[in-house]
Amino acid sequence: MATHVDRPVTRTLLLTEHPLATWRTRFERGEVPAALPYGVDVLASRGHLLAGPPAPVGAPFAKVRDVLEHRTGMPVERTVRSLGAVRRADLVLALLEREGMLAGLGRGLGLPPFRSTPLVVWSCWLADDVRTADRDTRDRLGRRMRGADLVTHLSRHETETLVDLGIPEERLFPVTYGVSHRFYTPGEGERDIELLAVGQDRGRDYATLVEAVRGTDLTLDVVCRPENLAGLDLPPNVRVHGTVPLPTYREMLRRAQVVAVPTRDLAYPTGSSVALEAASSGCAVVVTGTRAMRDYFTDDDTAVLVGEGDVDGWRATLLALRDDPARRGRLGAAARRSVEQRFNADHMWTELDGVLRARGIVAPS
Repeated sequence: MATHVDRPVTRTLLLTEHPLATWRTRFERGEVPAALPYGVDVLASRGHLLAGPPAPVGAPFAKVRDVLEHRTGMPVERTVRSLGAVRRADLVLALLEREGMLAGLGRGLGLPPFRSTPLVVWSCWLADDVRTADRDTRDRLGRRMRGADLVTHLSRHETETLVDLGIPEERLFPVTYGVSHRFYTPGEGERDIELLAVGQDRGRDYATLVEAVRGTDLTLDVVCRPENLAGLDLPPNVRVHGTVPLPTYREMLRRAQVVAVPTRDLAYPTGSSVALEAASSGCAVVVTGTRAMRDYFTDDDTAVLVGEGDVDGWRATLLALRDDPARRGRLGAAARRSVEQRFNADHMWTELDGVLRARGIVAPS
């Protein structure tokens, strides 16, 4: 995206594990859905001059680095490598929380160059990590995050947990998460996959879904890592595909009649990426109705919400949708509209840019 000339330029350093030039090349090859991770390239149209960490000059101390980063749980070398870039930046934006931890410590202690450059941490798992951590780990997370000028999170239900960690509420913002709606689009072909489940994060509840389809004539296709299904007795109507390339995943969404996203109730909206990508693809979506997921879907409007661990509820819902193509069509169309109108990366980063300017973290437009 071209930078608008009528906006002040904000030199934004992205602290990320992904080399940006490599990511752009992968985007041009169709291997990732946006020109930069999480669609953050949208900020370029809001006056941000985006750059990533400088390239490493070599790894003579790679073993020492690996041991240090394993013990500290944060990427030390990449942040140290970026010190000059931090000094020249107007804003440091960490993608995700681990990438911002060393900068957060430096900012909190007032150490150069962090003390003179605002820090924003775009987080995902932080609140759930806090909720399940022991006291020492909580204290460590607090020290690493409290120095940030803004910490975003993906559900308003996480705010209280992060305030308890010691982050003032005025430094928190529940960002509206969104996906790449121009990449994930409905297809023109037949929807010949009856029921699809995709995902490999720690919140997936495949045990409930497998029991829901056991003994039915539903055919469930599952895309995940083997460990996500470890210990489960899979019936013959469950077909496991392992992990697949992104273009294959997108095509499977375009072919799916129903996409099921069974999850446990974690602090963050686990499953939201797949659920919103399926919604963007015009699928009928069924999700576990956790508190966090209710920030993104409305029952019997943009998705069907089922209770956590409710095997009977899942079975009844999936069978009913299989037999009701009109309802599937209505749900899929409404889901697609919701992503086009709100739950997309354009909206997410534009919203965040507005917050940064309104709160004085970067210069106003």
